[in-house]
Amino acid sequence: MGNLKNNILKNKILETIKYDYNHLKLPLVIFAFLLIYMNILLGRKIPAFNLVSSIYRTGWKGSFWLGQYFTKRFLGTKKKADLMLRLAIDDINPLPNTEKFFTQPEKMLGTIITVLKSPKENEKGVLILNYSYYFLMFHKLYQVENILDNYIIILEPSWAGFCELSILSYMHLPQDVYLMCYEKRDLKFISSLHSSLIPLEIGPSWFVNHENFQPLVVEQNIDVIMVAAWAKFKRHGDFFKAIAKLKEQGITPKIVLVGYQVDMTKQQILDLALHHGVEKWITIYESITHAEVAELLNESKVNVLWSKFEGNNRAIIEGMFCNTTVIMREGHNYGEKYDFINNHTGCFADEDTLAASITKILSTYDNYTPRDYVLNNRSCIKATEIMNKVLSKREQAQGRNWTEDMTVKVNELHQMDYLDPSVRDSFSGDYKYLFEQLNVKTD
Repeated sequence: MGNLKNNILKNKILETIKYDYNHLKLPLVIFAFLLIYMNILLGRKIPAFNLVSSIYRTGWKGSFWLGQYFTKRFLGTKKKADLMLRLAIDDINPLPNTEKFFTQPEKMLGTIITVLKSPKENEKGVLILNYSYYFLMFHKLYQVENILDNYIIILEPSWAGFCELSILSYMHLPQDVYLMCYEKRDLKFISSLHSSLIPLEIGPSWFVNHENFQPLVVEQNIDVIMVAAWAKFKRHGDFFKAIAKLKEQGITPKIVLVGYQVDMTKQQILDLALHHGVEKWITIYESITHAEVAELLNESKVNVLWSKFEGNNRAIIEGMFCNTTVIMREGHNYGEKYDFINNHTGCFADEDTLAASITKILSTYDNYTPRDYVLNNRSCIKATEIMNKVLSKREQAQGRNWTEDMTVKVNELHQMDYLDPSVRDSFSGDYKYLFEQLNVKTD
């Protein structure tokens, strides 16, 4: 128990430094500025820019300016950007989940690299590149500028905070590259660069497959569900502490946790529940299927997202498609008041108000209509309409044709796919062409 308390205190201190009282952290940004220059003087350009990325991502006072300043210093010209790209590519090392792409890079095709439109005469095709980590690998493994002659590239980042080399390595390419910007802060940052990166105001959570997450006629006997990996940034312990206040009201909710191991284990999650006295409320499901997740969401009244910072979370959108009301932690990422959290879908809450918010929704959840809202405003079909509108206008302005719109893609658990899987065969020629653009040919 002593180790658990120490870990809770340690994590709380680190979290406070990272995410709280950001308006007071200009001295930390100044100190980071000096560390960055120290790394530059030592010839450590990649570690220096990685520190820039980390500080920008915090949202601390002065961090936005720091990101702009060093982006111009490191990447302000194509010559500088090319140097940083070569250094970054040399710095890429295989990870357990990416090693296969180093030996068989064609396995990225149709999973990480997905074609949405084939090229025609004077008309470009379109492909999407998913997950930030693979953006640099795409440079390393494929002839990107050749591909740009025939295809428009759309980047779909997996984490908020866009001052990073994986994204900015595309800012000096000879033709437009589109970037999904789902946080207003990142949108402002990318727009300020006046580069080849063109923002699209959508994000990964728009591409949930609503056909896999539909309302079912089942009894809603789960009060609260939290679909979140066993990871420190998901803040299970803080969720347990906040929800424990329901004891004061004599409420004993049924809570379901769905996840899988990342930097914590199932047992560590249960230990946190025991520490906060809510272990008897908790049922845990580990590494279950999409269909099983959808069924549990249908049985739940409230779906909680309690992280302070991450990417464009899709679990809450999956819940909305199952007509499950959502509570998102106030101040998530950069504190934006997301329009999809509203009177139709749920509410924001913090540690002081979570218990009261859950009590309110449990008594009124029939009044919410989250599925209708996301189907009309935040679906893969709506996102594709937005992309078609933006891209067609810019392509026609540049003298190219746009006679056919993109097909609709969806994000599955570990890769992309098509909403209508039968269209995959129609892109076989595109994937053959992309295979031919490999820098290293494979058998």
